[in-house]
Amino acid sequence: MWYKIDFTKFCRQMLPPILRSVFLLAIIRAMIVPLKYIYARFRDLKSSVDNSLNTTGHVISLQKALNDAFFLADEIFIDTADEKDKCAMYFLAENQPILPMYFFGGDALYLKENGESGVEYNFTVYVPTFLCTSLNKDEDKYKGVNLLRIINILDKYKPAGKTYHMELYDYE
Repeated sequence: MWYKIDFTKFCRQMLPPILRSVFLLAIIRAMIVPLKYIYARFRDLKSSVDNSLNTTGHVISLQKALNDAFFLADEIFIDTADEKDKCAMYFLAENQPILPMYFFGGDALYLKENGESGVEYNFTVYVPTFLCTSLNKDEDKYKGVNLLRIINILDKYKPAGKTYHMELYDYE
C-alpha cells in the first residue's frame, strides 16, 4: 500500500548526491531510529485493526456453526480476501511499468488486466483434510458427505450476495 515506507532509502534519496558520504548516512540512520520505531508500531496497530475489522460477528458465528457441526474446536476457519492492487492507466511520460491490458465487452467496453476475471471470492473457508480429502466428490475419501454438509451450512448461513471459496489444509 501507499504507507509502506523505507525511511533509510527515503533519507538517502532526499540527500543531495554530493553529501551522500558513508559517515553522514550513518548519522542519518541513527537519527531516524525513533521514526522507524514509531512506524513499526503503526504497522502493527494497522494490522491488528484490519484483523478486528475483518472479524465480524457474522464471521465468528459462521465459523462456530461449521465447527459445531463436526464437534471441532477451531479447525475450520474463515479468512477474508486481501486487497488487490487497482488497475490504473498512466501517460507514457510517467515511465510507469506497462501492464498487459485488454478491452472486452459487447455494448460497453471495460478495461481489464490479463488474468483478471469478474469472479472474486469475498472469503475463503479453510477445511482440514481429515474432514474431506478433496473438493471433488468422486475423489474424496468420504464420498463428499462432509463436503456437502459444509456447503449446505455455508449456503444457509452466509450473507446474501457473498461468495466463498474452499481450500483444504493439512491439520497437524
